[in-house]
Amino acid sequence: MSVERGSEERDQVPYRPEVGELVADADRRCLGVVKGELCGAWSLRSLTGGVEWVADAAYIRRASRAERLIAGITLVNARSRGEIL
Repeated sequence: MSVERGSEERDQVPYRPEVGELVADADRRCLGVVKGELCGAWSLRSLTGGVEWVADAAYIRRASRAERLIAGITLVNARSRGEIL
């Protein structure tokens, strides 16, 4: 009897973040804020603004506690430099 490797992973439902939530995009190796979803792809934008990008749902995951902390520090630093309000 052979068991196909990885079949459990395919059966899992992909992570569905909320709009405004900070997520990690494993494909681009960066963090982004969820702006919306269309046909299984997520529109993300950097915390400090900039151009939105589209990320495949398969590469999106919840940001870790450490990543959220780093993002918060990045945001505070950008505000202190006057880059964002």
